[in-house]
Amino acid sequence: MKRFLALILALTMVLATLTGCGGNDTEKDKDKEQGGTDSNVEVNTEIKGEITVGINSYRNSDFEAICEAFKAQYPNVEVKPILFETTKDDAVEYLTSQSMAEKDLPDVMFDDAGSLPTYIQNGWMYPLTSFVENDADWEKVPQNIRDNFTYNGNIYALPQTIHSNVLVVNEDLVEEMNVDLPEYDWTWDDFTEFIKACTNATYSGVDDMSKMYNWIPGAMTDGHTVGGYNYDTKSFNLEAVRTYVNYFLELQKLNGVEVYSLYGASNGGESAYVKKFGNISGTNAPFLAGKVASTFVGTWDYATYNKKDLDFNWEFYPIPQTTAGRVPIHVDYCWMTTSIAEENVEAAWAFLRYVTYSKEGNIARLTTYDEDHITDDMNYVYYIPVTTDEEVLAKFESLPYVTDQILYIFDNLENGYINDPEKTVPGIETLVWGDIGVLAFESMTGRDDFSSKMKDAETKANAEMAAYWKTFEDALAKFETEFEQSH
Repeated sequence: MKRFLALILALTMVLATLTGCGGNDTEKDKDKEQGGTDSNVEVNTEIKGEITVGINSYRNSDFEAICEAFKAQYPNVEVKPILFETTKDDAVEYLTSQSMAEKDLPDVMFDDAGSLPTYIQNGWMYPLTSFVENDADWEKVPQNIRDNFTYNGNIYALPQTIHSNVLVVNEDLVEEMNVDLPEYDWTWDDFTEFIKACTNATYSGVDDMSKMYNWIPGAMTDGHTVGGYNYDTKSFNLEAVRTYVNYFLELQKLNGVEVYSLYGASNGGESAYVKKFGNISGTNAPFLAGKVASTFVGTWDYATYNKKDLDFNWEFYPIPQTTAGRVPIHVDYCWMTTSIAEENVEAAWAFLRYVTYSKEGNIARLTTYDEDHITDDMNYVYYIPVTTDEEVLAKFESLPYVTDQILYIFDNLENGYINDPEKTVPGIETLVWGDIGVLAFESMTGRDDFSSKMKDAETKANAEMAAYWKTFEDALAKFETEFEQSH
């Protein structure tokens, strides 16, 4: 059964920019309609200040509700949201324009997904290491996630939301084909047998997999992530990409098990795709039409699928795993900017901590998504908390959208691997979507040979990656020296 998570409409953020969410209300049980407060949370009147919070309008968020909950706990902190427009899902354009105009940046950046190396190289990020030391809540964030935002021993951002790559399964089609639903810790061999069993003259097992040469290699070989990148060695191993290229080519031989294999004209001039599915087009169109058993998406796509009101029962499942529990996770984050005035640092930290990994903030945020607060006019999206705190977990488990499949991902956060290195690794997008991606796609579509060119491509990519890291680390050292001198 489809589950869902309520998300406050983007309009509330616009209203927040006009009204703010500061004030001096000290009631502990304020605003229960939004469900963002907890009457057992102690009000803190000692921390005072005025802070601004940058919110990217490109990224819907539940900011309004959590801001009101924060206000109830910290009544003497005034928070002014600043909604900014951008053509991308990061804040580079906005922050660059502010800096060039010699204007202050917001004190805190909320729900961001840009490149930390870019932000740091521009001198925008305030090191946070001293704030999290000896913080019991911080210790409940899995180590792999904490390490993800650390450079040279300093923490520069705090994790706020987790997503995962998943498989959407048409459970009605699977039942019709008399096939067992996937186990949560299934392997790639299991996946192959599953999609073969779900294929016949009418149906196919999995939708188009031709554009997944970037992230699936990390799911097939331990130690790697997007494009075969290894966090520990700071280099690429394209054997991981070859594993996926070869797997994809084997799928193409299985008579329509995977949708991309049906493209191209047949002897009669009409493609096998059109003959099987009709003249439909668009992302995942055969799956949406109920003709394909599964398709790869992300938990961030829940809103999209929920709104489509599909004519079949569907559910998210963990993707196949080479090692059980090694699930791919994506981590969004928040951070403090170097524009913060000294007198407001304590207030900004209180807010930043609250909206990221704190127990109180996560419970407040999750409460806005429980069954009592869901309305028909809300948007929906998945949100997996970054903390393993028992009370947060209990609240998370109680929500109507949280299935056993999603709990499997949550339970394996410490075993998972970070699958969005574009947020933390300098230059990686250029390399993965450049030479590596072109070679992979051309090889998957029969226009090139991956094996014969793999070593040369790997050598070139690693030389470029080393240069990116050198440039960044030089800039990091310069920034840390200057920051220490000024603070």
